Amino acid sequence: MADILSLSTSGIRKTHIMYRANLSYEQILYYLNELLNKALMVQDIDGTHITYRTTDKGREFLNCFSELCELSREDSNEARVELIAT
Repeated sequence: MADILSLSTSGIRKTHIMYRANLSYEQILYYLNELLNKALMVQDIDGTHITYRTTDKGREFLNCFSELCELSREDSNEARVELIAT
């Protein structure tokens, strides 16, 4: 979901998300539905084109996710240092 939100920060079409995130059609439908229902993403309709764009709430999610990943890496590095020291 974070990959999709990251790809969609400036607006992107469903097919482009699908290929760049390496997802099947069924997977992209599922994740887009989840992200839209949670208001992490919006759907912009411009004539015949539908684009998806990350909302402010989605950007906040990405920031929190990034911090969590960073904390996880720090904890992992600390654990390795403890194992090496013993």
